[in-house]
Amino acid sequence: MTPAPIAADGRGSLRPVRLARRRREGTARDATTPDVAPTPPPRRVDPRRLDPRRWSLWEAPRRVVIAVLLVDLVAVVLAVAVSGLEPVGASDWRTLGLLVLGLVVHVETARGIERRRELVADGQPYIELKSVWSFAGLLLLPLGLALALVVVTFAYWWLRVSQRPVVHRWTYSAATVLIASVAAWGVLQLVPGGLLEKVSGPVGLVVLVAAGLTRWVVNHGLVVFMICLSAPGTPWWQRLGSPTDTLIGLGALALGAALAVVALTTPWLLPVLLVPVMGMHRGFLIQQFARAARTDAKTGLANASAWRDQADRELARLRRRGGELGVIMVDIDAFKAINDRHGHLVGDAVLRAVADTLRSEVRPYDAVGRFGGEEFVVLLAEAGPEQVSSTAERLRRRISECEVTVSPTLGGGTVRGLTASIGTATFPQASRDLDGLMVSADAALYAAKHGGRNRVECAPPR
Repeated sequence: MTPAPIAADGRGSLRPVRLARRRREGTARDATTPDVAPTPPPRRVDPRRLDPRRWSLWEAPRRVVIAVLLVDLVAVVLAVAVSGLEPVGASDWRTLGLLVLGLVVHVETARGIERRRELVADGQPYIELKSVWSFAGLLLLPLGLALALVVVTFAYWWLRVSQRPVVHRWTYSAATVLIASVAAWGVLQLVPGGLLEKVSGPVGLVVLVAAGLTRWVVNHGLVVFMICLSAPGTPWWQRLGSPTDTLIGLGALALGAALAVVALTTPWLLPVLLVPVMGMHRGFLIQQFARAARTDAKTGLANASAWRDQADRELARLRRRGGELGVIMVDIDAFKAINDRHGHLVGDAVLRAVADTLRSEVRPYDAVGRFGGEEFVVLLAEAGPEQVSSTAERLRRRISECEVTVSPTLGGGTVRGLTASIGTATFPQASRDLDGLMVSADAALYAAKHGGRNRVECAPPR
């Protein structure tokens, strides 16, 4: 668990050539085309990836390593402890076989869609529909077989879908589902009897819903916890995923419950349930492509177009109701030197670190975007000149404190000493329209560059 301005000479006169050039360069370099996402060729699984000594986990911060290993250990111990609580009969093995068969058909049918989703994933919880089968198994099978189905589900999905497998992330995800499944099973035990007896009355229905919610909260909560632990500068609410993802994830659990009931009553209708499953996959894909079209792929921030749309709406609101607004333009100093010295992959990591810093230092309703290249833009709603200036200075200071750890595969080490030049402009003092604000902020940025870099300049009122 990532968006063009005008220069000024020493007398403050504006040169629109710089803005036009950056727009052309930003469009050519950073544009995202989510409607063209070719399916990658089938990959070969390197058995050496399974060697724990080769896991990239060991390059993560110590707190992440400890949390991953602790959750994995709890899941294993818990699964072993509870697996023998319910007896397993021959019919249970047949049910397990049918669920695995349905899983295989599901994965093979949806593999192309899921690979495209993975290509445009943006760092938020990655919601899949594996839970349809694992939750159905929890309702139909003894607990030991239900947990085994979770492992089979993750293993098959990993082998057939994932193009960028990171082993410790998959083991952690599987561990969260194992723990969540045991918690949901405990809720189901509040009503005695089999599944049909449990759902035959209102109390059973409430318990079934509570079990599904318990599974979702535990699983999702542990995933969000790990994402926040890995990127502590990002507010937790930005890592929860979209409401649509949450709704579809809960819908998958509901579909798993329906599948379990149909399997017990009219099993010949089971193939029909694959239709809504595939429809949910398609809905996921459309939503993620729409999000990618408005998101900068390298940083996860709004791209220039999306940021401008939000800024236009906020400015129109302030014109109607009154108020002030600030625009802050941030340019990383000597970014080309970072790329030349460390390579473009490290440069991308620096961009992400700066983006996370900007996002964590402003309010949730402020808009942060990547403007192109090494430039970022921030919209501060309901902020006067003093607040805009102090925020810009705080951003400059926080960027100078950034440290980017370089992976050993990219040469190792740490990038330190980042600086940024920042220009600000305020509505209505500097200008009453967005273009004017951006021109003024960019002129101030250009003055900061020529004034020695690593400083903040504010556009004067007009």
